[in-house]
Amino acid sequence: MSSRKNLTEYRRKRDFRITGEPAGEVDKPSATRVKRVHAAPERTLEFVIQKHAASHLHYDLRLEMGGTMKSWAVPKGPSLDPAMKRLAMEVEDHPIEYNKFEGSIPKGQYGGGTVMIWDRGTYTADNSEGSGHEATLLRGHEAGELKFTLSGERLRGSYVLVRMKRPGKPQWLLLKHRDDHANSDSDITESETTSITTGRTMDEIAEGKPSRKQKRRPSTRTSRGGPPPQDKSEAVDVQRPHQINTAASVPSLAPMLASVASTVPSDSGWTFEPKYDGIRVLAVGSLTQIQLLSRNGNDKARQFPEIVQAIRKLVAQHGSPLILDGEIVALSSEGEVVRFQVLQQRMHVTDASSIATHSENSPAALMAFDLLLDGEEALPNLPWSDRRKRLASTLRKRTSSQIRLSESVPNDGNVMLERARAAGWEGVIAKRMDSPYVFGARSRHWVKLKVEFRQEFVVGGYTEPRNSREHLGALLLGYFSGDRFIYAGHAGGGFTRAGLKDMRRRLDALSVTAAPFEQAPRTNEKAHWVRPEIVVEIKFNEWTTDGKLRQPVFLGIRDDKSAREVGRERQSVQVEERTKGKKRKAPSSEPVADSSALLLVPENVAGEIGRKRGRSTVRRSKPASGAASSVTSQLEQIEGGRGDGIVKITEEQQVKVTSLGKVYFPKPRHTKGEVLRYYAEMAKYILPVIADRPLVLRRFPEGIDGTPFFQQKPPKEAPPGVRVESIDTDEGAQPRIVGGDLETLLYLAQIGCISMDPWQSRVQSIDAADYTILDLDPGPGADFRQVVEVALAVQEELGALQITGVPKTSGSRGIHVVLPLPTGSGYDTALILAQLVATQVAGTHPKIATVERRVDRRPVGTVYVDYLQNIRGKSVACAYSVRAKPGALVSAPLEWSEITPSLDLRDFTIATMPSRVAQSGDLWSPAMKKRNSLRAIGLGSKK
Repeated sequence: MSSRKNLTEYRRKRDFRITGEPAGEVDKPSATRVKRVHAAPERTLEFVIQKHAASHLHYDLRLEMGGTMKSWAVPKGPSLDPAMKRLAMEVEDHPIEYNKFEGSIPKGQYGGGTVMIWDRGTYTADNSEGSGHEATLLRGHEAGELKFTLSGERLRGSYVLVRMKRPGKPQWLLLKHRDDHANSDSDITESETTSITTGRTMDEIAEGKPSRKQKRRPSTRTSRGGPPPQDKSEAVDVQRPHQINTAASVPSLAPMLASVASTVPSDSGWTFEPKYDGIRVLAVGSLTQIQLLSRNGNDKARQFPEIVQAIRKLVAQHGSPLILDGEIVALSSEGEVVRFQVLQQRMHVTDASSIATHSENSPAALMAFDLLLDGEEALPNLPWSDRRKRLASTLRKRTSSQIRLSESVPNDGNVMLERARAAGWEGVIAKRMDSPYVFGARSRHWVKLKVEFRQEFVVGGYTEPRNSREHLGALLLGYFSGDRFIYAGHAGGGFTRAGLKDMRRRLDALSVTAAPFEQAPRTNEKAHWVRPEIVVEIKFNEWTTDGKLRQPVFLGIRDDKSAREVGRERQSVQVEERTKGKKRKAPSSEPVADSSALLLVPENVAGEIGRKRGRSTVRRSKPASGAASSVTSQLEQIEGGRGDGIVKITEEQQVKVTSLGKVYFPKPRHTKGEVLRYYAEMAKYILPVIADRPLVLRRFPEGIDGTPFFQQKPPKEAPPGVRVESIDTDEGAQPRIVGGDLETLLYLAQIGCISMDPWQSRVQSIDAADYTILDLDPGPGADFRQVVEVALAVQEELGALQITGVPKTSGSRGIHVVLPLPTGSGYDTALILAQLVATQVAGTHPKIATVERRVDRRPVGTVYVDYLQNIRGKSVACAYSVRAKPGALVSAPLEWSEITPSLDLRDFTIATMPSRVAQSGDLWSPAMKKRNSLRAIGLGSKK
């Protein structure tokens, strides 16, 4: 039967003038695809699983077969537990184009509701016996038994579909076979709730929110001409060197992949490497071309020119082509490996200017761990140990901070895993030292071991069960921080049927009507609340950047611990760095005995780099970062006690804090202690902004509902460690507090300075403004949409003047646009430039913008473009500053692309800003370093 005929029922049920679902190929019944089916029976086949909220929530499993997608509706979704049998209702075939469909089907249409791409990849038939995967699958479908292996982003391993002999629509059972990918402890549909292609939740898809990440193709596909190579002892030959110069031939290369393992290999002959948090690539280099091929075949060379340059230099020195296997990782300004979120900012950038900026401000490096081509010699058939020696020899001869040899430690996997836990790595990769390299294969000669965490949490509620599950769906978990009960995530896996019943019995006795959490979580199913008294032990993979558990699994009830004792444990760097923006401690590049002094690169290479850069390459924590981390913990402990105490920053520095439990922001509730902790967490970003600048003190000692007051001079009781400088003012030389160190920052927050308001000049050059500010403030009848329009008008005007502006939210109702000035610019220059831009914008857009100071004279519905803040001694809340406004808003640096009508100032608060910076990086300081030239508009440097 042709694919066109198979789709008759699918098309009959849908009106494609209304629904956005694909109709499939209509006029041409996939002639090329049909030809491929018969001419190339061993080609790779696709599968997709779509989460579908129609009249009932279910999961649609679709397997490519015979030119269409054979489809089953699985009410409870797939399982990793071989003991679970999932009902699968066979439905009409869908077109292959449906694999890319994610969105909303209009109400009234067949299947109306939200569709998410939950998983996708490729699959093969089990036991094809030489007749071809697709032929085997088609026979199995007809016979009522399909055995297949999935290679997806979330689901992997062997499954079987068995048709039941029942009247009516065909009903099948979906079962997981017992293999290395089976897991009876975890419910993957509970732990994985976002789109594999866009990162969105079901609600976000329904609301039409934009993708959180670029769409990706399945990572396991090599080419449409054949399936990925199977794991077997003989390796596939790599392309010959002369072929490497042909761009068309290279994308068929695919990296060897590791299988998942739950235990460390105990026999000899294994070596253990860090699992880096980056982008896996094959670096293909010849004398004429460099490519960085990701797992899905995309070339990342354009995005990472510094790595391309290093490989080009390496190939030139080597004198012949090379293929390296490795991971692209992000580097800090000190050359340290940092979190993937930093790298993510530049993964999909395409314009040359942004690429150059990222390359300078957030450089990357290739952590190389395999060598596959060395000149004329293809190396995949050699054992790993020989390839490793060749790789080490190749890199040791050439020093580069952009290509580094990864660490590998033989025969001691448990020690390596403990180091991974302590250092916060993503995990460990174990490799057989005698293993060949098999392109595209997921081999058992390489296995990955993920780091797992365990700790106690307190149950604050549960969700209703869905489908055939009984008693409860998932536990809603939290922990205490002082009197605050903070939501940490939900866990639905790990229960037996009897365990679910017993837990529900315990929870019913503690039922309450209101959520006990400080902020009640949003849940997919109806939530029921309980008094937070039951302590449970949970295992999980990691903490997310927004302070939630990833893949939590219930282990048991802890009757030996009081609920009030349960706080967030700080036993690992990984836990702390995800919440504080602390840099991940990178693994060393060669085995060392003392893990407290790990090198990023082999010692001989590191020494040369260190000499060139003029500093030591041994990794040490910067004192400010470590102090901020320690301060946060101390503040939590003090607030959890009496609320008063001494915070020790260093041996010489300490700050007395009082009344940390005092409510500064009533709705939502945030305390004085939270404000201090925010400034401690964000110190590494905010201290450079206020460094060496006099600060205007706006004090709110009783919180935002109390009576505030301004203060210029420092309080008499200011500790001696607080920086005070004599500043020339209209009243003569006067003392002023100057920012730049953690002790001063915390002292100001302690005395009620909710916001940080610096001068635009530094004490070293007090009459020279470093920047000028345009404050966009909505007037009567104007809302934030008008602010956005005016901000974009400012951007347009700056573009015409060839001037760069850096935007941030004001932390109140508007937007600030800050223009970096040339060194030595006077305040008169700052004022003139701001006035020039403001008047031009107001003149060009009189219906939405005005420069009229008096509110009663402003046209209704306009935004005031205030340029008069640019006077010596005036101040505006700086980037990352908290504002004394309802909601504990923060003045948040923005990218211009974020300034759209959907921008919501309420998204930037003391609760959300640390995780935003961890994901997006510092948008402020790098941008402010790029000073504008004003000669084109006739403004020189004046003092």
